[in-house]
Amino acid sequence: MTYFADLTPYTYGHAAGQPEPGTPEGPAEINVGWLEPGQEYSAYDADDPPYALIDALKRLVATERVHQTRGFHLCPWCVDALLERSAGERARAACPRGSAEIRVLGDGVEYAAPELVAHYVEAHRYLPPAEFVAAVAGRRDVP
Repeated sequence: MTYFADLTPYTYGHAAGQPEPGTPEGPAEINVGWLEPGQEYSAYDADDPPYALIDALKRLVATERVHQTRGFHLCPWCVDALLERSAGERARAACPRGSAEIRVLGDGVEYAAPELVAHYVEAHRYLPPAEFVAAVAGRRDVP
């Protein structure tokens, strides 16, 4: 997967500033959660996980995946940990992977995140920008 800083214009798979082929002009697309080892990201306090956000993101990943690719991307932190294990342990372990995105409408923008964003929040303490968290919380189908 490619790294994109949070709240930067979404350009993955099409030219910057251009709508995708066959789609009408819409709200600005903004990156959230395109993480990569070696790049810093905001993290929440380990003693205070955002359970409501994690649950909401898991529901979005389960029901609203878009831009499905033919391949998949393994969580880079989990795959590194997996490679440090013995062959027998690796055979029994799983590494989260993703092959699509989710979209969340915000105030005049559409946030584009890899489907692994739910895993990043839950397992790696990633704290998305407040604007994205508010957009997720503001969805009608999310309590």
